Amino acid sequence: MVLATDNSLRLNDFIRFPLQCYSVVGIKIFQWDANDVMTTKEKCIFIFLVINFIVCWFTKVLFIVFGEFVDMVHATQWMLYLVFAMNGCFKTISVAIGRQKLYTVLKDIERIFPQTLKERQEFRLSHHYAYIMRHSKFMSIQHCSIALMFIVFPLVQSSIEYLISDAENTEFVARTPYIMVYPFDATGGIGYAVAYLSQLMGGFTISCFFIGSDMLLMCTIYLVIMQYDYLCYRIDNFKAKDFDSDMKELKIVLERHNLLNVVSKTVNDIFSISILLNYMISILIIVLISIQITKGSDLDLDMIKFVGFFASSTTQVYYICMFGNLLIDYSSRVSESLIGQEWYATDIRYRRMLVLAIARSQRPSHLTAFKFFTISMESYGNLMTSAYQLFTLLKTQMEQ
Repeated sequence: MVLATDNSLRLNDFIRFPLQCYSVVGIKIFQWDANDVMTTKEKCIFIFLVINFIVCWFTKVLFIVFGEFVDMVHATQWMLYLVFAMNGCFKTISVAIGRQKLYTVLKDIERIFPQTLKERQEFRLSHHYAYIMRHSKFMSIQHCSIALMFIVFPLVQSSIEYLISDAENTEFVARTPYIMVYPFDATGGIGYAVAYLSQLMGGFTISCFFIGSDMLLMCTIYLVIMQYDYLCYRIDNFKAKDFDSDMKELKIVLERHNLLNVVSKTVNDIFSISILLNYMISILIIVLISIQITKGSDLDLDMIKFVGFFASSTTQVYYICMFGNLLIDYSSRVSESLIGQEWYATDIRYRRMLVLAIARSQRPSHLTAFKFFTISMESYGNLMTSAYQLFTLLKTQMEQ
């Protein structure tokens, strides 16, 4: 069973999940061949959802002018939804801008993707595929569950209140998932149905933007990590033969290592600005959610959805930092593997070249937030610390 899986997996299988998230909202990031074109259905879906999202965006922003905030907690809730939508847009825009570079990166990785069954087993393709799919599904299920809770909760709450009410003349309270203002009456009838459906589709669109962008980054980075892992396996299993054979193997290792370094740098260039914006916006989102949890909601379902939102937001940042940390770890192992191979049994000329190879592999690949700092588990800890400090500051100001 495992052998069949190893033999059947292709590079496209590792990025199919994020591309499907984009496809649901009519976006086709890559065109792999001449037959892979955007269908009329996808174009219609994309145009419709983009128009709806733009409308939702303006109705949300215009709430500042035509709406009225009940209190500071209500205002922070409005800001929370706004910055979350901005984060999803920034992520998708960064992918759209760098899609040609990303396409080239994936084609470069596809060129060195294992072809024979022996290589696939050495790569442990089924193991890596199960790993990335497990984390991708967990993140997407968690995010979609919270998004569904936000979308459905207002309608369920209003329906339950209406059904269990003892008063005969009790009116149905028309709640909507997000804070917006409309040029028509959205408190009942067709207007309420249109507003609710529009917000539902807007929330769904942002969720697909969010999940698709994060998973595409994760899957691309993991494809690079797989290659570093195999490179270390190849170095660790090196057996000295003659000078020509040893040098040929070292040349293959150096060429592949250089390609992986270039690919890692290109991926970082594509996503670095998006990662920085995501980092800063995530701090703000975590702070605003914390305010909602501690100041705005009682112990009911309304608080539960914000607790879930908090878990989803922190998990999303955690995964980006985790895969950034894995990239550092696996790329660092190349130098360790070169030092630990059977160099003592090789020709003196090979050993001299090996010293240069070790020197070139001393600097590990990494992700950065637009060159400000390296993405790792340490940066995740710094993010949570910064969010907590900002939260305590705002909380103190609100109490005063």
